[in-house]
Amino acid sequence: MEGVKAQDDLDKLAPSETIPLLFDFIENGKDVEKKVVVYMEKYGYYTNFFTEEIYKQIRDQGGLRCGYSGLGSLAFPWLTKKYRNKDFNGYEVQYFWWVYDRKHLPEIWQIWYRCWQEENARPEPRKYVLERLTSDVSCLGFYVFPYLAESIKNDKSLEAVADIFRPYSCFSIKGDFQTWWEANKEKYSFPEAKGWDHVLEVIKKGKLAVYKSARENMPAWHELAENYYAENNNINRYWYYFLSDKEEITEEDVTEAICKAIEDK
Repeated sequence: MEGVKAQDDLDKLAPSETIPLLFDFIENGKDVEKKVVVYMEKYGYYTNFFTEEIYKQIRDQGGLRCGYSGLGSLAFPWLTKKYRNKDFNGYEVQYFWWVYDRKHLPEIWQIWYRCWQEENARPEPRKYVLERLTSDVSCLGFYVFPYLAESIKNDKSLEAVADIFRPYSCFSIKGDFQTWWEANKEKYSFPEAKGWDHVLEVIKKGKLAVYKSARENMPAWHELAENYYAENNNINRYWYYFLSDKEEITEEDVTEAICKAIEDK
């Protein structure tokens, strides 16, 4: 019952309070492989790994999502097929994103938004392309809200992007997105990323509750990201730039473009 109460208390806090708290817990944790008993409404008690339960809490707040692979993700354009052995799932990369990689959000937004503008500038924007662009940026969750709120002031086409977040109960977006954001932005006011030097210090302490594979791969992730954002010509690696110019685009066309985008030059 103490665990259920703790969960209730956690659910009452804003993401600006819970997310840093949960990542601090990960930094000060240990026994990453240990299992815990948790309670899930409608399903009852079950057993799961400690780390996955923490990351589930983070995900359920509406943050970053990349599924079972980072390949082709808007958030990780630096991951290519050549480094497939450094791939990760949505759980493993959360800590790295929080302490380091989210500092690149301005570049990530620019890459995406330029494509959104180009597609909407076409005489007839392609429906499926807009759907995939919207789906891509939605995977950034609340991290994209400040950029969306600023750009939507002068670009009403972005209202379609804001609408994709409305079904998420964790956000409870009501009415106009800009108005909602002004009333709720403090709930998503996060401290700046602590940076790579901080990651190295935490790893040395030996208490980081992150799987061994992720700990071992983080230096490579860091190097790939640094190299990617240091080279201006890399910003065109997003799948949109590999699409055909034809008027009708299908799911197969986008899949082909993504495969080309993650090939090494």
